[in-house]
Amino acid sequence: MNEQQKHTSMANATANNKRIAKNTLFLYVRMFVTLGVSLFTVRIVLQTLGVEDYGIYNVVAGFVTSFSFIANTTSSAIQRFLSYCLGQNDKTCYHEYFVGSFILFVALALTAFILLETVGAWFLHEKMVIPSERMEAADWVFHGAMIILFFSFISIPYNAVIVSNEKMNLFAYLSISDVLLKLSIVYLLRALPFDPLKTYSALLVCTGMMNFLLHKYLATRICKEARLSLKVKISYIRRLLGFSCWNLVGSLAGICRNQGINILQNLYFGPIYNTACSISFQIYNAINGFASNFMMAANPQIIKLYAKGEKTALTLLVERSSKISFSLLALITFPFLVFMPYILSLWLGDIPPVTVVFARLILINMLIECVSMPLMTLAQATGYVKYYQLFVGGILILNIPIAWLLLKYFHAEAFSTFATLIAINVIALVCRLFILKRIAQLNITQFFKNVLTRWIFLLLLYLVGLCLSIDCGLTAQIIISCIFTFIAIPLVVLFVVFGKSERNIIKLYIKQKIKK
Repeated sequence: MNEQQKHTSMANATANNKRIAKNTLFLYVRMFVTLGVSLFTVRIVLQTLGVEDYGIYNVVAGFVTSFSFIANTTSSAIQRFLSYCLGQNDKTCYHEYFVGSFILFVALALTAFILLETVGAWFLHEKMVIPSERMEAADWVFHGAMIILFFSFISIPYNAVIVSNEKMNLFAYLSISDVLLKLSIVYLLRALPFDPLKTYSALLVCTGMMNFLLHKYLATRICKEARLSLKVKISYIRRLLGFSCWNLVGSLAGICRNQGINILQNLYFGPIYNTACSISFQIYNAINGFASNFMMAANPQIIKLYAKGEKTALTLLVERSSKISFSLLALITFPFLVFMPYILSLWLGDIPPVTVVFARLILINMLIECVSMPLMTLAQATGYVKYYQLFVGGILILNIPIAWLLLKYFHAEAFSTFATLIAINVIALVCRLFILKRIAQLNITQFFKNVLTRWIFLLLLYLVGLCLSIDCGLTAQIIISCIFTFIAIPLVVLFVVFGKSERNIIKLYIKQKIKK
């Protein structure tokens, strides 16, 4: 590589880093707004519906939402293909994949509808533990969630257009508008003199329709290729399906993590435990946004770098993304884990006691999962997802049968479902590395040295801090939490997790800000 090529490569890397940083900033603004509004909304909804109705809503609507695995298998495919086309600057290919994906998602929505009206309706009435006097309201929730699911399906291609073009400001505005709509219906819910559970379900249907229209409008404004056409090339749909079929295993594993656990809690412990489970996953989704927002900004770049064949820049971005993700979450989750009982009490008031245990375990699991986020994107970028999804998805999906065996034959406690989840994710992380060595030529030794050893060191420090603080008095908890959150963890991140190149970037950034 001559000097001019090196200069061009460095300039492109700098521009890409600035774009990632700018998009991450938009996503963090989105996250803070949506997090604050969502936490407040959950509190009001819980108070309005009551613990039992809230649990019924979450287990029924969650069961319907679990059928989104049909869409998730294709959602990641369209994200990958659109970003890949942009990386190769092929706009004709981009348009063909968009049109093909929309038609495919309409077909998938109809498939989900048929499955829900048959298998889903049977499971709702015959297997779920719901008081007989609330079964009619549960039916309202069931069919309302089906309508919301349909609109979410056909919104996915438009959302993929926004993300692949890295218009994260628009993505942020859409998310903020969604939570504000949900906040407004909470107040409307209290004013209307109807059954709260039925009313809440109907109002959420209205927000689902409005979100679809906003996605469609913005996507067609920013990208002229995002317009429907009567001409459809079957070959593009066939490629999407071929890629998606192997993603099906991974999507099923996602169901096992969320709704599988939720259903097991319902079958063995009842709706009250569904409320505890739902609150735990709400916390998980809210805090996980800190890492997933960064990854959402970095994902299109990982795919585009792979499409361009820039392996050195690609490897560096994957490693840095992993380090930044788990560093962010370690800093944020530590005080949450320490003060979880106080946070939940302040946020929601009276809650099922097991909620604290559920929430702590799901956050520890998050620290393990976040290391794998860039690895998942790298696997999608290669297009060779067959072995990846068969082995990794196959391991992840074991979570539910193992948890079921523990509950049924060993009479394990409710938290065992989350403990099993943690163990399975550790095994899956190791499996991902060996598969990516084959399909993406990932250097496992280098990744272990640059990422995993640093992650393990930070995780051990993290667990020591938790052991010291969880069972002591409030004053000691505050002191230990401050020491680890503001001193110990940041120092380890700066001097152990980050390498010399990352520290130089931070120094340069600080110098530029001081000069301004």
